[in-house]
Amino acid sequence: MRTLLLDVVLSLPLIGAYALLGLGITVIYQASRVLNLAHGALAMCAAYATYQLFRWHVPMVGAVAGGLVAGAGLGVLVERVFVRRLRSAGPTTQTVGTVGALTLAIALIARLYGTLPVATPLVFPQGAVHLLGGFVPYTKLGIFPIAVLGAGGLFALLEFTDIGLAMRGAAQNRRGAALRGVNPDRTALFAWVIGGTFAALAGILLAGSGTLDPYTISLGVLPAFVAALIGGLESMPGVLAGAVVIGLVQGVVPAAATLPAVGHIFQGVGAPQLVLGVVALVVMALRGSKLVAGDVRGDSL
Repeated sequence: MRTLLLDVVLSLPLIGAYALLGLGITVIYQASRVLNLAHGALAMCAAYATYQLFRWHVPMVGAVAGGLVAGAGLGVLVERVFVRRLRSAGPTTQTVGTVGALTLAIALIARLYGTLPVATPLVFPQGAVHLLGGFVPYTKLGIFPIAVLGAGGLFALLEFTDIGLAMRGAAQNRRGAALRGVNPDRTALFAWVIGGTFAALAGILLAGSGTLDPYTISLGVLPAFVAALIGGLESMPGVLAGAVVIGLVQGVVPAAATLPAVGHIFQGVGAPQLVLGVVALVVMALRGSKLVAGDVRGDSL
């Protein structure tokens, strides 16, 4: 039981990271009906921007702020270059366009920094909390409360501000929002800024809890997509619930290795990824239509 509880606590960083990434994916999807498959690349590039600023002896706070700005700027760049120009071809083609952004980002970072992992600066102080016979490093434990604050801030923005109301209105009906004086392109662009910022925050925190390379974060964003699909791309509370499910699934796999009869399935390298793959297949079989949903009402705008 103590091992299981420790695994649950160790799942909190995963839940926080998937929540940040999933919220960014969802806010972009709601505003533009595009599943941003370059989301992991935004997180990775922002983490490298923070790393580079720190190498230039920028204080940690400034380096993190610069990384967040880089994530927001990259969100704008992807929306303008790879998404908006393909709007007439439909949301499926726009989603494929984000794969081009993902590939280009990985190639550029690999060219500039190489493919070997680099040691990133610590966002949180060194040390750990000793709990239930184990320990949780501060670098990982800090991800969860930041995710909670980020989710609360995003909810407040969307529910209690004029720009949030405009974003929700444009997402539901682009034509109706335009007739009421709301610029759907502007609200979609702002959603990409938010999504890029959330991706950057997740990337910076994940890199700060380990090492950084062009592939791990970029391609490791799959659990966040699964979390978004579990909760539904239209529901931010649902995405948070999906992040909890996926984080716990991956976090408690080591404890499942001690179960009689079936424990051997969960042993060894790759067991968490195997379980996640099964969950992803089930989710996409049940909710795969979400991947190609389009905003028919806004196609003529």
